[in-house]
Amino acid sequence: MLLILSFLIGSHPGDLPADTTLTHPFSPCPDSPNCIIYSTRFNIAPEVLFQISIDALNYYSPYSVEADSQSLQIKAVFRIALFGFKDDVSIVIKPANNGDSEFHIKSASRVGNSDLGVNRRRVQRIIKQINKNL
Repeated sequence: MLLILSFLIGSHPGDLPADTTLTHPFSPCPDSPNCIIYSTRFNIAPEVLFQISIDALNYYSPYSVEADSQSLQIKAVFRIALFGFKDDVSIVIKPANNGDSEFHIKSASRVGNSDLGVNRRRVQRIIKQINKNL
């Protein structure tokens, strides 16, 4: 029952165990459950993580991807097949201590109140694909 309720309600920031010591560069998500922000660290150089992140996004066939290798920022748009709604995904990678990287991702629906958990699952899949490609 809890799983079904979670699916119907949508994405919530607490759904993924993020590194709370990191400060993400995004504007906050609205109060509606159709947006998620996640931050974590990777033990890999920022430039390498940047390329792996592009590959992970492309694995899921976004509608569009814009990547800036100078600022280590990626913006992607995903279209929901059934309705054609668009969701925005932003990734920012920052250098951290000892050659490591901070990874920040935001996935948000453009319209609606609940996303039925789509953004949360998208972030989980992208993180899983990044870890697979490491």
